[in-house]
Amino acid sequence: MAKSTAHIRRHLRASEPIAALLDEIERRERLLSELRLRLPADLAKHCSQATLSAGELTLFVDSPVWADRFRFLCPELIGSVLINGPAAVDAEVKACKVRVLPPSFHSMAPLPRPVQGRVGVNQESSSTDEAGRSPLSEALARLARTLGQSLR
Repeated sequence: MAKSTAHIRRHLRASEPIAALLDEIERRERLLSELRLRLPADLAKHCSQATLSAGELTLFVDSPVWADRFRFLCPELIGSVLINGPAAVDAEVKACKVRVLPPSFHSMAPLPRPVQGRVGVNQESSSTDEAGRSPLSEALARLARTLGQSLR
C-alpha cells in the first residue's frame, strides 16, 4: 500500500506562530489582488505589496516616480471597502499612504565583512588619468593611502 504524502502547508500550520504568519501572507495576497483590480493597469504592476491595518491602507511601490502617481490615487481609495482578513471580512479604508520598496530590496547581498577585523586597501594605481580625477576621487585616494599607512 502506497503512503500518502502530506503537503508541507499542513506541517507548517501545526505550529501556531507559523500558522499566523501564513494567514497574514494570505490576507496580504488577497488584499493586493483586489487592489490591483481597482487600480489602472499601468499602475497595478508597480504596486508590489499592500497592507490594511486599523483602516490605514499602505501601498508599497517599486520606485519614487510611481509613488507620486499612487499618492494622487489615495483620495479615490479612501472610503472604499477592501477584502481583508482570513474570513474575507470587509474593511473600510480611512487613510492611505504610499511607501517605496525597490524590487531589489529583498535580493540585496550583504556587504563583505573585513577579514579578521581589518580593512583591506588596494594601493595599486588605476589606469585612469591623474589629471581627470574629481575632487571626491582624489579625497578617497588620499584616505586610502592614509589608511594603508596606518595599517602597516
